[in-house]
Amino acid sequence: MAYEVKHLEELTVVGEKRSYDSIEDAQQKSQQFWTGFKQSDQRARLTIEADDQFQGFFGIYFPTDNGVDYMIGVSSARETSEWTSHHIPAGNYLVFEAGRPVSREIQRITNEAYEVIIPASQHDLRNAPEFEYYPFGNVTAADYTAEMWIPVE
Repeated sequence: MAYEVKHLEELTVVGEKRSYDSIEDAQQKSQQFWTGFKQSDQRARLTIEADDQFQGFFGIYFPTDNGVDYMIGVSSARETSEWTSHHIPAGNYLVFEAGRPVSREIQRITNEAYEVIIPASQHDLRNAPEFEYYPFGNVTAADYTAEMWIPVE
């Protein structure tokens, strides 16, 4: 499976978050979160907040003392009272592309990255959020590609 190493400058994201007991719990329930998000007016309201750094939505896993927070967000320099704001620290990431069906491919890629690729590589994991990136566009298009970003040293 091909990947790139990319350096990300510190990024501010705003959006809606949910708290889960574990990363596995978040992975299982994030699809319901996305479905509700897409069916509400939050999608249009959040799109307006996006800046030019990334033109798309993120699904971000923020580890907490009690589990993990999962946020649907956009990159934005504007912090508002309407949305939760978080910072993603600068650093290197392994970036994997995911085709269709996107949600299944993201899960497959994540599992393979952690179980096969990272252990066999010279990359050590870094304590930072991992995230999915969904560029604005038609996710059902045959050529649509999302990305999975995994933090490494």
